[in-house]
Amino acid sequence: MTAVKFCGLRSEADVETAICVGCDVVGLNFVSASPRVIDTVTASKIVGSFGSNMLFTGVFKDQSESEIRRVLNDVALDFLQFSGDESAAFCDSFDMPYLKGLKVSDSFDFEQARDQFPRAFAYLLDSMSDLGGGSGKTFDWKQFPTDADAKVILAGGLTPSNVAMAIQETRPWGVDVASGIENDDHSKNRELMVQFMQGVRNVSA
Repeated sequence: MTAVKFCGLRSEADVETAICVGCDVVGLNFVSASPRVIDTVTASKIVGSFGSNMLFTGVFKDQSESEIRRVLNDVALDFLQFSGDESAAFCDSFDMPYLKGLKVSDSFDFEQARDQFPRAFAYLLDSMSDLGGGSGKTFDWKQFPTDADAKVILAGGLTPSNVAMAIQETRPWGVDVASGIENDDHSKNRELMVQFMQGVRNVSA
């Protein structure tokens, strides 16, 4: 089945729901400008409580090495996600599996972008956003590399109502959702989380 990443979760209750509905990866957002930012104390508690049942990735965007290492000292993350203009050397320097967020513009060339990050575990394609994701906006799915020999994750504007169509059109390795499973205050909505997973299963079975 298509892998599913729920991003921007900030409570134990939301992570518990993510586990119950069959989500594969939870993104913890450490970008200070994001409305979904989480502090390391809360993140450490969440990972400590659910790390045996869920994979966690830390989301960063153009942050310093020292800032990222401070988070890693406090939170036992499984993956890193770099959503800014980080270089491959910077991403590789943490010696951890990482997702590289790629911004899809009109001139986007996946193979060219992929060649710049050959050691990335997976590539997350998202619409242009100043916050490194979570904009709630889709990009033209015709730009998605449907035949790529790589783990490519579709992000940007996915919702319970369009995720099945998105998977059918792009055949991604995984999908990522943040705003599409949220209430207006960026808290997660259990029913939307359930519906999103149903949409994935309907087309991935």
